[in-house]
Amino acid sequence: MKKNAITGTELFAWRPKKRSYHTDFYYLKLSNQLFNAFREEGLDLGDNSLQIMCYAAITLTNYMEDIVADSGVWRTFSDLCQQMFGSPVPLYHDDEEEYYPDEPSFMAVRFLVWHSATEMSDVWWNVDDLNLFKLSVVAYTLLNSLFEDAPVNNQLSEDVKEKVEKAGENFNKLRLALAWIYSSCYLTRSENAEKLLQERLNEAEEIIRVFPEDSMKLYYAINFSIFAYKIGPLALYSKDYLAAMMRSFKMKKQAELVDQIEVLKMKYYLFERNDGRTLTLKDINDEELQISRDEITLSDQKLKKYDGMGGSFVYFKGEWHLNGVMLPLESARQYRQKAREKDPDYKREGSIDVTGTMLLEQTGGKEILYFSDTEALKTFLREKMNYGDDSLVFLNQQNLEGKHPLLFIDKNAEKYGSHFSIAFTPCIADPENPYYDKDIAGKEAIEMLWSAQAITTETILYLLDHQFLPDIFDDPLLSILCSHEEKENDIRFLLRYMRREHY
Repeated sequence: MKKNAITGTELFAWRPKKRSYHTDFYYLKLSNQLFNAFREEGLDLGDNSLQIMCYAAITLTNYMEDIVADSGVWRTFSDLCQQMFGSPVPLYHDDEEEYYPDEPSFMAVRFLVWHSATEMSDVWWNVDDLNLFKLSVVAYTLLNSLFEDAPVNNQLSEDVKEKVEKAGENFNKLRLALAWIYSSCYLTRSENAEKLLQERLNEAEEIIRVFPEDSMKLYYAINFSIFAYKIGPLALYSKDYLAAMMRSFKMKKQAELVDQIEVLKMKYYLFERNDGRTLTLKDINDEELQISRDEITLSDQKLKKYDGMGGSFVYFKGEWHLNGVMLPLESARQYRQKAREKDPDYKREGSIDVTGTMLLEQTGGKEILYFSDTEALKTFLREKMNYGDDSLVFLNQQNLEGKHPLLFIDKNAEKYGSHFSIAFTPCIADPENPYYDKDIAGKEAIEMLWSAQAITTETILYLLDHQFLPDIFDDPLLSILCSHEEKENDIRFLLRYMRREHY
């Protein structure tokens, strides 16, 4: 059945407080005006045409309600874009437009239409796509004509500000704000973020003993996701968006507290000491972590039954807080030993972290090296970097025939500074790379932006910094109307946008 109208439930889902406002009828009507105007254009946007138009209408209406009230969401995003990329709107640049973050902008509308199309399809849309341009003209014309008389939803602005301000009060309110940014806020939520959340729900389904109730499964999944994944168009953690919003509202002290947040992934801990006020835990590396006794809800009697736990902790406002659920363990030492064997962060006795500086000594100071084939790479790793045959298994698990592997050393890495890539060596216009092929690069270089498994973000940033990827600049995915500098910033934006949690 084809969708005929946008409902209030769909349109107002982004609001931090799920309540009605006096402006609801106006903005619901506006969303359907946009939706109908888009359909009347009769454009073919592929298999997901209707979904794209519906999502674009909802997003643009949310944007309109936001900027009319200046509730801070678009303003924060625009400020971040200016700081990160030197432009208030990514991908679309018009020096002649008089841009204000609290007024309709054609650049902003074009970006939101492109973003909506990308969210609702598996296609990376050309920035200058004619059909998206036509939708943007229709949308901007309508929004701009209505702007002066559009009702101001001051309650929305107050609710957003309250949600952001209260996040600085305590850990529970912090998580509520982060959950809103992660799953609901119109500019930072995404289909991909929801898929990641669903993965954690599926994970909880498999552990029936720990998560017997649906509410507990959701509690685990949300609390894990809001700290674990980078989200939204700028590939930032939810806490980074929150800190930026706090700065938009002149909440400098609260923003500094959020900036100081540290997150410890799920680990096994031993209960070391309990003095009634403080519980001392010991992790897999025998490092101690002190938490308030109140963070663990088990009674002292029950606590004595266990010798440890599994859990994740977040540092906020000078204290470590249990994030989500805890797994009390009667045999934590056994669990911890098994976890040690699998955990890449476990430091075996006598071992040290191999830094980027140490790796550069092994490569003779070279940050990037190119090899004729896999055997040449293996020989180098054995002779120069002390790799054993068991450490080279990963090279035997891929189809490498006719490929020229590369090795990049991240000189700033504290550990894990070696980065390998097999697929894109011909796309790199490094004078030291004998395998560069301009014809191949012209066709395939753009794929580097989203192929996170084939080439790491650290490697691409190095290549961009050294201007070794000139062929990406000529790809039709980018706007032909941009300057070289604008294109470079757009490439860096797209790298974030396309990789999200892998950035």
